[in-house]
Amino acid sequence: FEMDLHKVFTMREKHKAPFAVREGFKLTFTPIFLHATALAIKAHPIVNVSVDGTDILYKNDINLGCAVAIESGLIVPVIKGAGELNLTGMARRLNDIVGRARSKKLKPEDLQGGTFSITNPGMFGSVVSTPIINQPQVAILSIGAIIKRPVVIDEMIAIRPLCQIGLTFDHRVIDGEGGAKFLATLKEILENYSEEP
Repeated sequence: FEMDLHKVFTMREKHKAPFAVREGFKLTFTPIFLHATALAIKAHPIVNVSVDGTDILYKNDINLGCAVAIESGLIVPVIKGAGELNLTGMARRLNDIVGRARSKKLKPEDLQGGTFSITNPGMFGSVVSTPIINQPQVAILSIGAIIKRPVVIDEMIAIRPLCQIGLTFDHRVIDGEGGAKFLATLKEILENYSEEP
């Protein structure tokens, strides 16, 4: 799905300076994507299950695995209880795990218990990608590069920050309709994002 991040950009621009002063680190787009994804998972819990043989295991918690680039490649620490976090809480947790991943201070439990994964190849310039599911999870979200492009809005041309976001999913559990509905909900959340840090 192509997502217009105009409202996300506007909110971030308004809050990034006071956020950095208050929290001691920058407000990036990643915690916004994570927060919006947790909200979309609440509306579509089928993407937050696992497969064990022929059984589908439904999860009470949303534990987001977030791919982090380190010297040797990618590592996927987990933000546990992500469904209970607001944007500031998500940003704090993400900042913590990214810092510990890059300084090689993660503990084994930081890499376990994920129920849904997110990867952001867009930070390297990738517009679209198709990541492999981190089994036994049944879905992984891929975030493409944010690119400003001309679009038609109300019969006028405007420049908007657009992003391609895709979902790889396990067809044993999720069909095309379910995957599309999840992405449609995520699009609705991001294009009308109103959470403030």
